[in-house]
Order: sequence, then C-alpha cells, then structure tokens
Amino acid sequence: MIRVGLVGIGAQTKENILPSLLQIPDIQIVAACDMSLERAEEVKSYVRDVQVFKDVATMIDCMGPDALVLACPPQAHRDISLLAIERGIHVFVEKPPCFTLHELKDMIDAAARKRVVTAVGLNFRFARPIQHLRKIASSEKFGQPVHVQINHYAGKPRAPMWGLTSTLRSFLLAQTIHSIDLTTAFGKDHVTDVRSNVQHGSDAMLARIDISFSSGRSASILTGSMFPYFEFDMKVVSDKSNMITLDNLWNITLHDAEIASQVVGGDKRWRNAWQPGPLDSGYVRSGYFGELTGFFNAIRSGTRFEADFESMIPTFQVIEQVCATEIQPGIVAPPALRVMGEQQRSVARG
Repeated sequence: MIRVGLVGIGAQTKENILPSLLQIPDIQIVAACDMSLERAEEVKSYVRDVQVFKDVATMIDCMGPDALVLACPPQAHRDISLLAIERGIHVFVEKPPCFTLHELKDMIDAAARKRVVTAVGLNFRFARPIQHLRKIASSEKFGQPVHVQINHYAGKPRAPMWGLTSTLRSFLLAQTIHSIDLTTAFGKDHVTDVRSNVQHGSDAMLARIDISFSSGRSASILTGSMFPYFEFDMKVVSDKSNMITLDNLWNITLHDAEIASQVVGGDKRWRNAWQPGPLDSGYVRSGYFGELTGFFNAIRSGTRFEADFESMIPTFQVIEQVCATEIQPGIVAPPALRVMGEQQRSVARG
C-alpha cells in the first residue's frame, strides 16, 4: 500500500487525477492540501478518512506520505517537489514541472541524491492512441522512425501565465510541451539542433519548430494560439517508407508501402485503421490512469519512471532554444547544444 498526499485541489485534480487515482489498486489517499481548506475538503466526498491541510510541510510532518501528487502552478511544483524530495518522498507533478532548464536540473540533482522516483504528468504520452502508435512504430515491420510531424493547434494561452513575462514561454510550457515530449519518445538519441520561427498576430502566435536528433531522425512541429480551437494531428515516417497517422488523438491509420505496392487497379493505397474501443475508460484512453499507474509501479520496483524529471531535459532544451531565438533572432542553437552536436558528430565519424 502506497500512502499518497494530494497537493492542489483544482479542476485538474478533481476532473482527471483524483478519479484516476481512485481506480488504482493498493494506494491510499491519506491527505489533501490546498491554500483553500474549502477546496481540500471536497476530497472528502470521495475519500472519507482523508486529512486536509493548508500547508504542505505540515501535511508531510503529520501524515508522512510515501508519495505526493501535485497539480499546482509551476513555481509551486518546483518548490514543493524539492521540499518533498529532501524528505525522501516520491513526487508526481503535473506539467510543467518548472519554468526553466536550470530549475529542472536542480530538481533532477536533488532526486538523484535522495534516490526518489519522480514523474511529470504528460497524459498525451500515455493516451491509448499514442501508446498504440508507439507500439506500431517500434515493430520491425514498420522500420526505424526517421521523421515525426505534429500539428498542435490551440486558441490559448494568449497572455503570459504564472507570473511569467513571456507569452511564448507560457504557451510552450502549457501546450507545446506535450508535442515536444512526443518527438523525443521514438528513440534514445539526443537533440543536436533546434531551429524555430515565431510569428505574432494581434494577440496570438504561430510557431514552427524543427528538431534534429543524433541518430539522424528529425521532427517538425507547427503550433500556436492562432487557431479557433484545439486540434492535434501526428505523422511518423519510417526508413521502410511506411507511415502512421494519428487524427486528433483518436484515429490511427497505418500506411504500408509493401502491401500498397501489391495492390492493382484503381486502389493504390492500403490502410489499416484503428481507434480506441467504445468500452475504453475515459481516464485510460486519455492517459491519466496510465501515467499514474506507471509512477506507482516504478516506486514498487525501485526503477525509473519513463516520464521522470530527467527525461524532460530534451524537451526543455527545445523550449529554451525557441525562447532564445525569439529574443535574439539569428541564433541557430545555444552553445550547449552546438558543443553536444559536435561531440556526437565527432564520435560518429570515429
């Protein structure tokens, strides 16, 4: 039994995290903490014996939880995570875990020193359609992924959030963090180059981000707040000329070049379509159940969780570069990325 404390009882916790936790066996929600005791008290509607607090340190002292699940603003994620880690408590934080790459590295160092399991809530990565897409992309028949293309459209945020001064950084942390993370999920290679272009409208923005990886794989993201509604589409292309398409986080289509070449007559393309079943749980399908279950399994097994703090380094490298390019046009890659890329190219050349 893993004893869990909830921190931040807002809409995300009540609508997605808490219902998912209630479906996971062998965990016990022992405490809920929020600056508003009234909000914290709402958890009692679902967990009868839960204790409520306004202060995280007091909650930790009184209840001694094994793990915290946080859904707060990013600055609170960073500070509360560091507090919990120093007490040897495992930490799950909703995205974004912090504001900058520098802050992320401080959190990684603390977690490594205390040997605790960390996790970042990136439900897109664990959504059923994405999991199925990744399974197809890892198969020998599909081949090695060589390019990932993502269109991630949104209508907000259109102003700085969380006390930040940059609308661009706010948007990348609130929205595009999912897309950037997904481009890194198809190999163990490293980011070597980032190129971006940001266009601004009256109160919205449009960004094109191109990413190169050490394996030669590439990724391209079109994103921004200059759209009337949310939409998410994704394509993965392999070195065997196969392609998977994901339509709006729902429908998957596999385009198989080998079978397509065998088709005669008017039908020149073969497709194999898939979508989640009608009986799939909403929280399983959306990824919240999967990410939280994976976090608790990692605690029990004493292993790393695949979406831990350290796994976010490439994503934050991309975010830092996109923000730097907007501030200083003409920058191709920050020094750390340029040096890293030269080292990897030197190794490849022998």
